[in-house]
Amino acid sequence: MKGESSSSIRVRFDRPGFRLDVEFAWDERVAILFGPSGSGKTTVFESVLGLHPEARCQLRLAGEWLEDPEQGIRVPTEQRRLGWVAQEPTLFPHLDVSGNLRFGLARAGREGEQALARAVEVLEIGDLLGRGVDQLSGGERQRVALARAIASGPRALLLDEPLAALDLPLRSRVLPYLLRVRDELDLPMLYITHDPDEAMLLGNVAAVLDGGRVVATGPPKQVLWSRSVLPLSQALGLENVLDAVALEALTTGGGERHIETSNGLRLSVPWRLEAGETVCAGVRAEDVLVAVDPPGRISARNILEGRVEACERHEQDVLVHVDAGERITARLTPAAVDKLDLKPGTPVFLVIKAHAIRRLR
Repeated sequence: MKGESSSSIRVRFDRPGFRLDVEFAWDERVAILFGPSGSGKTTVFESVLGLHPEARCQLRLAGEWLEDPEQGIRVPTEQRRLGWVAQEPTLFPHLDVSGNLRFGLARAGREGEQALARAVEVLEIGDLLGRGVDQLSGGERQRVALARAIASGPRALLLDEPLAALDLPLRSRVLPYLLRVRDELDLPMLYITHDPDEAMLLGNVAAVLDGGRVVATGPPKQVLWSRSVLPLSQALGLENVLDAVALEALTTGGGERHIETSNGLRLSVPWRLEAGETVCAGVRAEDVLVAVDPPGRISARNILEGRVEACERHEQDVLVHVDAGERITARLTPAAVDKLDLKPGTPVFLVIKAHAIRRLR
């Protein structure tokens, strides 16, 4: 625990029928706690906040110890300077938006006004300041709650599934603001989610919890495909995630749109895009078809040449990892893999329908 990592946590906590025993250290700015409901993620957060004095906890954030029994350190909850945003935003109903935002300024000190102004700018809530909280949509309430946490001058942000209570359209509208907070504010973030898309989009490092224990750690795009995490990730909807840039629309084919990754992988997509616009695309592993012969005339708009890197056999399916400029994973039946005689080094063609590609942001 007391190594060189700038942030670390160890929590041991027994409850009736459940034991939490978590240890995780990281240097990256955005750390993800990933796992299903009941895995212990929120209890870890509550321990970080100091809400479970009966738990045995060692906590270091951004180089500073907040709790360590061996050193006799236990900073009180109200002095930890942690900005917490829960699934359901808890705004004060008797205050308007401005009043809610200014509530934490006393804790922020001299830099509070500057932090508040920056939060309003990054989250684009200036036109909401005079509204009552009962006049806000779900997405607006989450943005206000996040701005209030930032305005309190925290040493770190703790975000507990802030998108979980929103429907898909609202999630897509709030997610870009979370990305702006990540990219434009120099604040460490600890982010809870059970959504693989959010983990891979937002995080620099992930700790995967299951049954009260950490079962894997590492970069999200790698660790969520690892053998130890895979069954959990598949159950929660794992996708191939690709960062890309929109290209000019083709003059034929009805103005067909393409995106291209930094490694040159080009995909046809069904969305309206401006040339140069950055996007993040997701393709579920089960939506990727694999052929060993060049497909003939076919309606799918994306046919990618690649070579098999590995085949991971599980009880009911096989994950075929293919180098197609980017690593793409297809989920096939064992019978299909055997019929195609797929093995490392096999040249293949990946077939992906344009409408199977989802825009994640």
